[in-house]
Amino acid sequence: MKNIPFSLFLFGLIFAPLAFGTVEQWSLVVLEVTTGTAYIVFFFSAWSSKDNLLKVPGLIPLLLLLGFMVFQLVPLPGSIIKLLSPGTYDVYSPIMSVSGDSGWISLSVNKRATLHEMLRIATYSLMYILTVQLLSNPARLKTVINVTVFLASVIAFLAIIQNVSSPDKIFWLRQGPSNAHPFGPWVNPNQFAGYMGLMSPLAFGLFLFYKPRVGSSETLREKFVSFFTVPGIHFYFFLGFGTLLMVLAVFVSLCRGGILSIVSAGAVFLLLLKWKFPGRGRVLFFIVVISLFFAISWFGWDIIISEFNQAFDSEGSVSDGRLTIWLDTIEIIKAFPLFGAGFGSFLYIYPLYKTIGGSSIFDHAHNDYLELLTDGGLVGFTLVAWFVLSVLYHGFKMVRVRRDRYAVLLGIGCISGIVALLAHSITDFNMHNGAVGYYFFFLCGLLIASVNIRFSHFAASSLLKPQPRRVSLFLAILGFFLLSFTLLVQGGASTAWFKYAAVKNIYINKQLSENYLQKIFTGMEQAVFWDPLEEVYSYKLGTAKWYLGEKDEALKHYILAVQKNPLEGSFLQQLGLLVEDEKGKVLIETGYQRALDKESLALSYAEWLLWKGRREEAMVVLADRLSGNPRDIIEMMPLLNSHSFSRREIAEILPATVDAWTVYGRYCETNNNQIDAVFFFDAAVEFLSDSIDPKPGWFRTIISFYKRQGMDEESLSILRQAVERVPDSSHFHVLFGEYYQSEGIIYRAKEEFERALVLDPANDRARSRLRRLGFADSY
Repeated sequence: MKNIPFSLFLFGLIFAPLAFGTVEQWSLVVLEVTTGTAYIVFFFSAWSSKDNLLKVPGLIPLLLLLGFMVFQLVPLPGSIIKLLSPGTYDVYSPIMSVSGDSGWISLSVNKRATLHEMLRIATYSLMYILTVQLLSNPARLKTVINVTVFLASVIAFLAIIQNVSSPDKIFWLRQGPSNAHPFGPWVNPNQFAGYMGLMSPLAFGLFLFYKPRVGSSETLREKFVSFFTVPGIHFYFFLGFGTLLMVLAVFVSLCRGGILSIVSAGAVFLLLLKWKFPGRGRVLFFIVVISLFFAISWFGWDIIISEFNQAFDSEGSVSDGRLTIWLDTIEIIKAFPLFGAGFGSFLYIYPLYKTIGGSSIFDHAHNDYLELLTDGGLVGFTLVAWFVLSVLYHGFKMVRVRRDRYAVLLGIGCISGIVALLAHSITDFNMHNGAVGYYFFFLCGLLIASVNIRFSHFAASSLLKPQPRRVSLFLAILGFFLLSFTLLVQGGASTAWFKYAAVKNIYINKQLSENYLQKIFTGMEQAVFWDPLEEVYSYKLGTAKWYLGEKDEALKHYILAVQKNPLEGSFLQQLGLLVEDEKGKVLIETGYQRALDKESLALSYAEWLLWKGRREEAMVVLADRLSGNPRDIIEMMPLLNSHSFSRREIAEILPATVDAWTVYGRYCETNNNQIDAVFFFDAAVEFLSDSIDPKPGWFRTIISFYKRQGMDEESLSILRQAVERVPDSSHFHVLFGEYYQSEGIIYRAKEEFERALVLDPANDRARSRLRRLGFADSY
């Protein structure tokens, strides 16, 4: 029975990184259930056998943090929310005006996201407490450290090989997303670097501890023989090689934040080592640094330097897109200063403050500190800082007073690893990755356990004081409640998803039979029962009711969906279309502003504006949509035609790019509107002249158009520009050669065809033209 918690504990540590970094829901559920079960079995086993449990530093802020997250979920009167968090009240106010109910609302703007974030942080908290308790046993401590360091070394080795041999697949097995750069088990190299930043200082601490000792009176030859024959030398070399692999893997991953954080971890380790053991370990440290230097040199420093240079523009100013996100995030913090918008809500609240153009969706702030302030406000930030500083203070204090070399070196390694991730969190969101967050709390627990460990058989195995039994009982009951609640929530979410999966791809419309609509309604009703905070199920339920002819019931479900997630733009917009008065107008406009992907709602919003006679505003919305993707003008044409948009109006909404104007010009040509086609292509030529870095495809499109229109002079003029501005394109030299050939200027034609072959020796068209000119012997 006593071995079960330790076995589950080890399983969680091995499973977390190998399960693709625990970024998917299934892997997170496995981790939550495994950790909760290990915690419960351990505590109740210890309670029944009357074993003393240990006091855990940082327990109070950790419990307060969980309590605060629960407080964010608790419904409060609207007047109280308006006082505590005006920003939250403003988010809910449009729907409250429609429902006619000032109601009870929560501090979180997305209760479901906050609930699942609370379960994740609760799992990390149980892991921290369990680590302190389980690893107060010296044998367990050594086993866990050896296993986790071995695992990290193997992952680092495989990640480097994978990056060379199969960069698009995770461990040669699973294809990563199209926009990802898999590295090791992670789809994001930044999170891989975060994991290595945690583990590499720990491995280096063990490397220093297991350094073989040779007699100072021995000759050099005797020292060499003694060094390589001492028992355990293979483990020592493995630790050194493993440390090098972990650090090397971070450099190979090209994660700038990871590289800087692992360098900062090395500096912290060296400073603490020099402070605690003056004159010791420095030679080995520099040997590792030199070895690392040569290892990185083998892969090449130029690509690493190039990666860092990408953060700056030609004038030396910082051009990283994170800066814009951070500035936007600061505005969120100003709107939710004290209690935040709710843990896990960044994805939903950010579109309201987003200033970056395009349809990109940002689920994190790329800065854990700023995101903590947006999610938890000053209260949440203070509680998290209290916990982390409590752990670091206790660890540093014990490192200062302990003499046991194993405990001290492990303590220094843990402190350095924690500092590495704290530094990395300035530029990334590692704390929101399942495996990295799990290992951070594990390392916090390992720091407390290792600096208090005793290896004496004549004293207690830990310097930590015993926990009062009533506190131990409270922690056991808390763990039991959290595990039960996790099973209820995650089990309900899975059941609801299976109900929803059966109908999610069905387009609900009036053509469906009443029996089929009723079947959809029943399935969605069950999904809402099992997962009552998921807004999609209520929305689907409302749609089924609408086509069943129960309009009032449908409206109630739509309102309920928006109440669950007042930041879902499509739900707000749909509800607004059903409400005909001024309240509907507010909902539609608010829905567009809050949409995660404004492009998906732009057409329906613009159409509504046109119905209301607000033509100028509709043009602004359409222009904003086209700025992200000019080719969407074709999709807009039915709307523009139905509302009789003039050439001038279309010109106003088109962005000032060659792509946009040629696409619309081609549309006009296809629809036999040659006058407008020429107008838009002529305008595209002006944009082409002003462009700094023209694309060859632009010239090709315009040249082909003018040829089709019989406008040979204009076509030749653009061809001359193409040869001058894109001199490395063989295609334009061939076209120019064909022009000279048609004019009878053979020597110039020959020059252009030859130039095309110099640029592209495989250009059969240029070679064929030369042969036709009588140069068959040469070509």
